[in-house]
Amino acid sequence: MKWSRFNTLFYSKKIGYGIFNSRMLSFSELDENSYNNLVRIKNDNNLIGLLLADDSINDLKNKKIIVQDNEDNDYVNMLRYRKRYMSFTSKRLSLVVCPTLFCNFACPYCYEKDLPNRVMNDETMKDLIAFINRNSEGKESLALNWHGGEPLSAFQTIKKIYGAIETHSQLPIGNSTMVSNGSLLTEEICIFLNRKRLNYLQITIDGPKEINDKSRIMKNGQSSFSKIIDNVDMALELMPNCHIGIRTNINKFNKEEYVNLYKSLSKRWSGKNCTLYHSFVQDTDLETTRLRRESLELTTKEKNDFNVKLADSGIIEGRTLYPSLDKSFYTCSDCNGYVVDPDGFLYKCWADVGINNRSIGTLKKGIKNYRIVSQYVVGTDKFSDEKCLRCGFLPICSGGCNRYRVGFSEHGIPFNACELDEEGLVKYLEEYYITISRGKR
Repeated sequence: MKWSRFNTLFYSKKIGYGIFNSRMLSFSELDENSYNNLVRIKNDNNLIGLLLADDSINDLKNKKIIVQDNEDNDYVNMLRYRKRYMSFTSKRLSLVVCPTLFCNFACPYCYEKDLPNRVMNDETMKDLIAFINRNSEGKESLALNWHGGEPLSAFQTIKKIYGAIETHSQLPIGNSTMVSNGSLLTEEICIFLNRKRLNYLQITIDGPKEINDKSRIMKNGQSSFSKIIDNVDMALELMPNCHIGIRTNINKFNKEEYVNLYKSLSKRWSGKNCTLYHSFVQDTDLETTRLRRESLELTTKEKNDFNVKLADSGIIEGRTLYPSLDKSFYTCSDCNGYVVDPDGFLYKCWADVGINNRSIGTLKKGIKNYRIVSQYVVGTDKFSDEKCLRCGFLPICSGGCNRYRVGFSEHGIPFNACELDEEGLVKYLEEYYITISRGKR
């Protein structure tokens, strides 16, 4: 028997002594004597039988706090298997289609820079339909995600592609989404997308006007904030069945503004089919530097403190900070998921689009570069990372973007993909504990 590596022992002024197990998602309060005994056992497994009675040992075994010698490794292999199984058994074909790589914005943190201003032509559209049909066997539906560049700068092309899929595709569209900067939405576009049953539209607002307009920079010099706000107002009215996600990319320069932005926009769009949420900026550029990455990205501690601040501000409930098992799944690790650029080149990652040597093939010729396919599907996730495999938070952490590890292995760019540290975990548990305690009163 041994101490599980998925345990975190801690002392908190708000909670007292406690232990959290990330495999079982279990949180138990301890008295001081039990805590001290477990600290000793953590440092010396031979003390298990000396410090604990048989019933206590059985209780800790049931909670997976104490495990058989190879049990933790077997559990990791099970998690790895589940991830691989999902990668190879999807019943849908997932396509991220970029009708153009042109964008009318010049956001400083964007990974898509200096890409050609081309639009998908009719011949490539035919290749797209042929690719869908060649890969339709065993699939039940097509998941269609519009991306760019700014996809709406090629709206007429989007209309053509929708028509071609509806007329000639052997797979029905089961779900369709779009990532847009929101500046080009019009009444005509909203009516069309509503008719096509667009399920989800993601639009980014990075702060109040003065902050957003420094981050979401329109190439024509106009304020993107005012335009986006007006267009979201319109879209919520004309596309009532499309859920609109308003995303804020949090970095070192706008993190202090988010609470007020959230409260302002949630009041404006209260009762609408709209969700406001945040994501942390990730600089996954394969040509970046440590200095640039550290100047933009929040540290693990800053991310954890930011989430606690949201709970303290009433934006999220403290109970939602309680850890959950990682269920993340991305296009890059989905064997039935591809990104398509306007010229018909295929990729596994959105951020690779336009980089010729990162293409995995073409719509016409199919998949050719299995080095990159395997790199993403099995070579750069958390199960390929020795640091992650040793980490007690492995079951509850996504492991971060695979492209971080591509950049490290190919260019030696250091990265920090950790979503949680021990101090952050304790703060999350404190918020959960406080919320639960209030509910009992």
